[in-house]
Amino acid sequence: IAEIAAEKAGIIKQNAIVVCSQQAEEAATVVRDACQSRGATLIMVGSDIGWRKVSSNLASQSLEVRGLSDSYSFTMPLLGEHQAQNAAAAVAALEALGLSMPVIEAGLEQTRWPGRLQILKRRPLMVVDGAHTADSAKALKDALNQYFHFDRLVLIIGASADKDVAGIAGELAPLAHYVIATRSRHPRATDPSVVAGEFAQRGATVAIMEDVAQAVIEAKLRAGRRDLICATGSLFLVAEVIELVKGLRPEVY
Repeated sequence: IAEIAAEKAGIIKQNAIVVCSQQAEEAATVVRDACQSRGATLIMVGSDIGWRKVSSNLASQSLEVRGLSDSYSFTMPLLGEHQAQNAAAAVAALEALGLSMPVIEAGLEQTRWPGRLQILKRRPLMVVDGAHTADSAKALKDALNQYFHFDRLVLIIGASADKDVAGIAGELAPLAHYVIATRSRHPRATDPSVVAGEFAQRGATVAIMEDVAQAVIEAKLRAGRRDLICATGSLFLVAEVIELVKGLRPEVY
């Protein structure tokens, strides 16, 4: 972690203003040291910048953020505690750039981020999220538990070849009642049998589908009206699911 943080901190310039989201202490120490050595001003989310969630529903969450210059109240169409932290970091950066409170609030309220806890259909609910690391899979798991109420989770999962499939499976396998391992059209997509193996090792019931269209059809057949279908693991896979559900590939829908 410290080595990666040192690489990231290479972007810090002399006398710059640096906004840093909440980090593991090992990473935070590296960032603080880099700022001190280069005379940069460090603004840390969680200490210098505070935030709290006021309310949420399936479409949005309302936040209050305490910045260095002002306090902000807004509702943004992004779900998850990780997105609240992102918003707090955005407020800090925008303050540093000199933007006014109304502009910052309006910008956050108009934010759109396709493929990030995006609801595509209801009854059953179908959600896509491009979680492709163990950390982002944990954030997805936490958000599914916090924001959604469902009987069973049907998971469509595919990953790129260089991703930590074992780490992703470790986070999501305990939550999933039925897992459909598949692959996107991208040439770097991992063989779905590898993905299926990681989930099966963790006790999940797994099926393998060779393409995303088959996986979406299988998920619809498996899911009841009170169940949740979630497609994740790769932004390429998520893009294909969006393409299918929105009718951009009418041979399926």
